[in-house]
Amino acid sequence: MPIVFDNRYARKFPEITTRQPIKPDGGANLRWLNNPLWAELASEETPPAKLAEWLGGLESWPGSDPVAQKYAGHQFGHFNPYLGDGRGLLLGQAVVGDRITDIHIKGAGPTPYSRGADGRAVLRSSIRELLASEALHALNIPTTRALALISTQGTIQRERVEPGAMLARTATTHVRFGHFEYCFHRVLEETMKNLWQDTIEVTWPHLADADIAEQFSQVVKSTAEMIAAWQAYGFIHGVMNTDNMSLAGETFDFGPYAFLDDYQPEKIFNHTDAGGRYGLLQQPGVGLWNLQRLAQAISPLIKADELRSALETYEPELRKAYLTRMTERLGMSSVPADERMQLVGGWLSLLEVNKVDYQLAFRDLIDSLEAREPKGFLAQSGESWWLEYNNAVSGKSDIDVMKQVNPWVIVRTHLAQRVIEAAEAGDDSLLHDYIQALMKPFSESLRESSWAKPPTAEEQVSELSCSS
Repeated sequence: MPIVFDNRYARKFPEITTRQPIKPDGGANLRWLNNPLWAELASEETPPAKLAEWLGGLESWPGSDPVAQKYAGHQFGHFNPYLGDGRGLLLGQAVVGDRITDIHIKGAGPTPYSRGADGRAVLRSSIRELLASEALHALNIPTTRALALISTQGTIQRERVEPGAMLARTATTHVRFGHFEYCFHRVLEETMKNLWQDTIEVTWPHLADADIAEQFSQVVKSTAEMIAAWQAYGFIHGVMNTDNMSLAGETFDFGPYAFLDDYQPEKIFNHTDAGGRYGLLQQPGVGLWNLQRLAQAISPLIKADELRSALETYEPELRKAYLTRMTERLGMSSVPADERMQLVGGWLSLLEVNKVDYQLAFRDLIDSLEAREPKGFLAQSGESWWLEYNNAVSGKSDIDVMKQVNPWVIVRTHLAQRVIEAAEAGDDSLLHDYIQALMKPFSESLRESSWAKPPTAEEQVSELSCSS
C-alpha cells in the first residue's frame, strides 16, 4: 500500500506554517532509495514509478500537504527571530500502525523564511547528510533518517557552481527548540502549549497525560543521551544552534559534521566557528546551554523550580549514558562502576598523545584481547594501559559485545568526498557501496575494505564548509 499521510502538523498549526508545493528545479532523477525504510513506511517493497517526480515537485505527492515551518533560534549564542524552513518543506506525517513519522524534503525551493536565499540544496551536502544519518542509525545513535535522494537539473552557486539535489528524510518530529523560542518571542502562549503537548504525544505517547515537568525531564534525558552517544563515537555535529536541536533528542540538520579520525578532541572542523564553540569537548556544555534556552522559552507553562530540577538531571544523565556506551566499547562490564571512568580517561589520553585513529583503536583492543597480548598501537605505545586494563577486567572482557558496537566503517570525510566527486560525475556506484558498508559497520568482512581505511596525511581534512 502507498504511504498514508496524516498531515496533523499542517492541520493543527496554521499560524506557524506556510502551505506551498515543492518548487521544481528542472527534471528529477532518483539516485538512491532507502528500501528498508520505504518498506517500513509504505508496507511495500517497490516504490511508485513516479516517486522522483513527486519528490522533485513535478507532480503532487498524493495525500501530502507540504508546509514550511516558522521558528527562531540562538545561532552561535545570539538570538535570531527571523528563521524558519528556508529550503525545506514538511510533506506530512506518514501513518505506520499506531505511530506517525514526519517526511520532509530539503532543497524544495524558496519559502517566506528563506531570507533572500535560493531555497536549494546541492548534491554534495545532500549526500553528506544521507551518509551521516544512516551511519548514526547503524551505530544506534538517535537521528533523522535518509529516505531518498534525487538530483535535479538545477545548478546552484555556493563556493562554486554545484549540481542541485533534494533529500527526503524522516524524523519522529521536526519540532525544534527554536519553535518554542519563536512562540515565546511572539507571545504565542496558546500555540506554544498546544505544540508542546502535540509533540510529546507524537514522540512519547506514554507521557501524554504526564505533567509538563515530567515531559521536560524526558526532553533533557533524551538530549543528554544523544550527546553522550556523539561523545562516545567521536562525532562532532558542528552547528549546535537551538534551531538545529530536535525536541525528540534526534541528531538533526547535518552541516559541517565530522567523525574524528586521529583522536584530536580539540579540533574544530567548521571553518565559520572561529571561536570553537561547537567542538567535540564543548558539545556537552552546549547541550545544557541549549536546554536552558528551551526552559526559558517554555517558562510560561511551568514553574521555575521545576525547570531547574529537570535541568539538574542533565549532567548525571549524560555521564551515565556516556559511561554505558564506553563500557560496551571497552568491554568493561566486569569492572566496578567507580573504576570505569579512570580506564576511559587513560584510554583517551593514550589515543590523544599517540594520535591514534579513534575508531580503529577499539578494534586493536579487540585483537589484543583475542591474542592475549597487545596488538596494533597497544603493542607500540600502550602496554602500560593494557596492563592496567587487564588487571581491571580480570579476564572477563566482553569481546562479543565489543564486536557489536565498535565499527570498522564510519563516515570519513575523505571517503565521503570521493563518493561525492563520483556522484557529481554521474557515477553512483561508490555511493551505494559506501552506504551498504555504513549500514552494517560492524561486519568482520569489512576489515580489509577500502571503506575501513583511515586517511593518509595528504587526505586529512582540516576544515569543512557550512554551505549547503
